[in-house]
Amino acid sequence: MKSTVSLRSGRGRTPAFTLVELLAVIAIVGVLTTLLFTAGGLARERGKSITCLSNLRQMGVALRLFESDHKGRLPSSSHLRAADGTSLSWINTLVPYLGPDFIGRCPSAPGHPAKVTYALNDLLTDLSGEGLILTSVRSPSATLAIGEIALGQSSEHFHFAGAARGRITAASFKSSVNVECHGRGANYLFVDAHVEPLAWTKIQRRLADANTPFLKP
Repeated sequence: MKSTVSLRSGRGRTPAFTLVELLAVIAIVGVLTTLLFTAGGLARERGKSITCLSNLRQMGVALRLFESDHKGRLPSSSHLRAADGTSLSWINTLVPYLGPDFIGRCPSAPGHPAKVTYALNDLLTDLSGEGLILTSVRSPSATLAIGEIALGQSSEHFHFAGAARGRITAASFKSSVNVECHGRGANYLFVDAHVEPLAWTKIQRRLADANTPFLKP
């Protein structure tokens, strides 16, 4: 005997739904609800990535203003210190250009141990930690200036210089950079101040090229 679910109104009997049809409707509602939740999650992550890109764009503007005020020299890492021992790290020297309310944290890494979740490419500094002259960078639009720090790292600069005479491998790069902070990729600021979201697969291809200016100026 066919199972039905009947709905009655005050004026009479409405058309009946079979149990199978009712279950099908419930299943469709469930799928639509799941899709809505998924879309909402993707939208939230997209919003976080956009905030991160905005952070890097502000850093890019600050970097260019700093360079303009310091005779074409790029910011330094924490290895460079003033006579009184004060760190001359970029996270300190860019404050006048970023403003006191700049947070410097990617919202996609809320539990990150670093105060600022971005780091400077240390190949843009000399042995003392002082920033290089911009004109010494052969391809500013292709050279990384600032990226997102890997989880578990807290330094304000990457440690690529130790491998500068050899090739920086994908594994060593990934140990320093949060390469999949935003889904399958991360956000990167280049020396010319432009910002790009790049997939980890694209970064690996750049690292595999011995002649790439991606890290080495």
